[in-house]
Amino acid sequence: MTNKEKALLYINAHDWKGMERMLKSLSNIEFRRMERVMREEVLVNLENSLYWETLLHIIVYKRAAFISGATAVGHLAKDGTLNFHVESTKQLYKHLKETDEASIAKLCNMMIPEMQTEEQVAELWKAFHIENEVTKLSMLLKVDSSLSYYLIFKILKLIEDKVIARKCCMTLIKRNSDQAFNAVSLIKTYLGLDDLPARFSLKIEEFELSHIDRDFNTFQHVLNGKRPNL
Repeated sequence: MTNKEKALLYINAHDWKGMERMLKSLSNIEFRRMERVMREEVLVNLENSLYWETLLHIIVYKRAAFISGATAVGHLAKDGTLNFHVESTKQLYKHLKETDEASIAKLCNMMIPEMQTEEQVAELWKAFHIENEVTKLSMLLKVDSSLSYYLIFKILKLIEDKVIARKCCMTLIKRNSDQAFNAVSLIKTYLGLDDLPARFSLKIEEFELSHIDRDFNTFQHVLNGKRPNL
């Protein structure tokens, strides 16, 4: 029986003591391999409740080795079964809060790129008590996706701070991609930022501004260089 098969037996039986004994019995090389197997082959096939329960227990066992299992949440986000409202998620937050608070942001940074909708990102932040808007921006700025640009735009519109908006735009400009430049152009136009050191090909009319954040699809439409549907 392989170590992966053993792990799955313990997981399906909710036998976390047995899982711990198995992990402790592994050699250094076997344990390093198990880190990858757990992330890439085991967690990615678990249903929501069992995913969170397993992630909790392996992080409690050895946080540094298994926190990367957070990236395996993507399959749940994609098939629409992701649910943060389970007891294991609450226990995971509590454990990280008490043992290594910095790991909360690290875990969220790993999960955000896997989120598929605005609602999923909001639920992630709620579950792990990410409330500061600047902290949210710092997380979103690490992600190169239409959804992250949309959420950055919405937060900047909400806080109405041109200094913070300019810093965000400078970060995006350094990314040097068409989509990032278009996102900066939208932010620049909407918030009236006139001192950005770049030229932008995307032009948007004043009367179109109120439609940009109508919904994600409209924003994405404009982000890709098309006129909003009025």
